[in-house]
Amino acid sequence: MELLTRKIIAVIVISFFSVCNLSAQLTDMGRLLSGGADDGAKLLEAYLAPFPKAFGASLNAGWYNTAKTHSFPGFDLSFSFNVAFVPDEAKFFDLDDLGLSYAAKIPSESITPTFSGPSGDSRPVLRYTETLNNQEIPLAEYTLPQGTGIGFIPAPTLQLGLGLPFGTDIIGRYTPEINLRDAGNMGLWGFGLKHSIDQWIPGLKRLPVLNLSLMAGYTKFYTTANVSFLPGNINAMDNTSPAVSWNDQKMDFGVGSLTANMVVSADIPFFTAYAGLGINSTTTNLKMSGWFPVPVINQEDPANMYPEVTDLSALKDPVDFSLGGDYKGAQPRATAGVKLKLSLIHIHFDYTWSNYSVVTGGLGISFR
Repeated sequence: MELLTRKIIAVIVISFFSVCNLSAQLTDMGRLLSGGADDGAKLLEAYLAPFPKAFGASLNAGWYNTAKTHSFPGFDLSFSFNVAFVPDEAKFFDLDDLGLSYAAKIPSESITPTFSGPSGDSRPVLRYTETLNNQEIPLAEYTLPQGTGIGFIPAPTLQLGLGLPFGTDIIGRYTPEINLRDAGNMGLWGFGLKHSIDQWIPGLKRLPVLNLSLMAGYTKFYTTANVSFLPGNINAMDNTSPAVSWNDQKMDFGVGSLTANMVVSADIPFFTAYAGLGINSTTTNLKMSGWFPVPVINQEDPANMYPEVTDLSALKDPVDFSLGGDYKGAQPRATAGVKLKLSLIHIHFDYTWSNYSVVTGGLGISFR
């Protein structure tokens, strides 16, 4: 049992490689704030857009592999591995569509990768300037971040379902907080309910093979990482006082995913076929706290003006916003799958059709 537990934890850690990539990318996201908090938020939202949608879709998978509920006090323990796929149109965004400030000088080639876009390709260089005395002075210049090249986002789920009276299951998910060093700390929890409705339909009560239920579940993933971004990273002079410290920069990132489904299954010995139709909704919260450098022009020497960071230009806790899920709300989803029942051991596979489709495979034990 101890060996199995270690293997499951190892799979969980390995499968969070996409989150590690996200944390690694975000630790360098301070440069996106060079043009101010408003432009920084727009750039962050556009760059990150595919991640919460795909990761949220993965988190909303694996909740069920049958419509049949447990008798009291039955239970099941299952481990599912869910992988969502990012559509090609979500792998790039256009700087011209963001409405950046007048100080931003957008290049003619304005298409750039999102988080899930390709890595290593040439990318646009975004420049910020300020005009003084009819002279254009450079403020900041940087190449937009590359993508990770990851077109799929995995999410493992370990969950326990317990049978309650009146044809109801209560479902819990939990992954203890894991320390991944530079990737930060991360953890996961979730809560769900499944209720049999065929028990209330007289005709269906006579068909014990066919089961119908309603289920809803919420999953919360969170990660925290330290960030280090200094004025030198944007080639600016640090002219701040001791009141401004660059040592407490931190990034908090959380994904909350909600799903509700009607589930139908045909349950016979050794085999179950199941399907579900429902909705998927995801919200992502991103907070960057601490002081972050934003350059302004030092005008003390008109012949030698240069960018600097001052107490007034530096931003304190510059980012704290939510990214809505796909279509900024709920999206439809449909799932079909099969389960093989080998005594107490159950193996299930399913596919969820959605804008961010998901493949799920899992293993569990069940006592009805």
